[in-house]
Amino acid sequence: MQDSPSDSDTPARRPRLLWTAFKWVLFVAVVCAVGYQGWILWNDDRLASTDFQAVVLHYGWLAAAVVLYIAAWIPALIYWRWLLRAVGDQVPLLQVARAYYTGHLGKYVPGKAGVILIRATMIAGAGGRFGRAALTAGYEALTTIGTGIAVAVMLAPWIFPDFVAAQNLKWLLALPGYPYIVPLLVAAVCLALLPVTAKLFARVAGKFAGTDEETTNDTVLDTKPISSGLLLRGSLMMIVCWCMHGLSLGCIIRGTGGASFDLSQWPFWTATVAGAISGGFLAVFAPGGLGVREGLLIIALDHQIGPKQAVAVAVIMRLVSIIGELGATAGLWKFGPRNSGAKQ
Repeated sequence: MQDSPSDSDTPARRPRLLWTAFKWVLFVAVVCAVGYQGWILWNDDRLASTDFQAVVLHYGWLAAAVVLYIAAWIPALIYWRWLLRAVGDQVPLLQVARAYYTGHLGKYVPGKAGVILIRATMIAGAGGRFGRAALTAGYEALTTIGTGIAVAVMLAPWIFPDFVAAQNLKWLLALPGYPYIVPLLVAAVCLALLPVTAKLFARVAGKFAGTDEETTNDTVLDTKPISSGLLLRGSLMMIVCWCMHGLSLGCIIRGTGGASFDLSQWPFWTATVAGAISGGFLAVFAPGGLGVREGLLIIALDHQIGPKQAVAVAVIMRLVSIIGELGATAGLWKFGPRNSGAKQ
């Protein structure tokens, strides 16, 4: 007698269920660990014996942080539209913007695939091709995170004076005296690896898009149009994106009672936010990087602005991102164009 489909599928499903359970256990463990560490730092008595600022909310600065957070993603959605046009999908900019910001809400779905699914579905409704939209959305996400990691490494010397000294990494202490060596070296390596990176991103993005034989007829695109030149242009746009996120973080620090808004700290803000958001994305077990992003922010900010304010900034940055994404999405759905299903 033949096994029923449910019986035969059980052994194949078991590893997937175990992996899902492991991710949820790991996620809960990380959130609890970061929450516990945040509680300890919040009750740290260093504030009384140092020049660290107390936490006092300034809502004007926090509102500016929300506006900058929304604006910071504009270079990314423009880059995504470049990718769509490169593969033959002409979608109006406002439709791309609506799909892009709405897709941000999908990152709170476990596995990170929600972002790509939402964006591809909306682009398909605007006259594009689902497979092409999914692949280019994946390519844009990889460029965003790859550039974020590169920016964090390039600007790392601006974090070293306070952070590295506390870690006793003496060989790194010389770098702040020559801060431009690291950015130049990282930029040179990235440029040299650009052709390889472009092909790798195209292949990985293809996996995100589910480009198999069943969809080859009209949704799988030839990855040749996604050239290293386009990747370079997109990476430059993403550097602008991360710099604007750095300004948003600076506003949050000021808005939680920090010292004056000092633009000499801009490299530090940018490196910190790029590393934290990118690290949260890479933690596939954490929806929206929840817990991971906050933990990385607290580690970087603790010795710079004090323990209590570091915790406050990490929490408020999460609120700023949620408010910004909901606000941008609501505005584009309220006042943006309706899906016409026609290419322009």
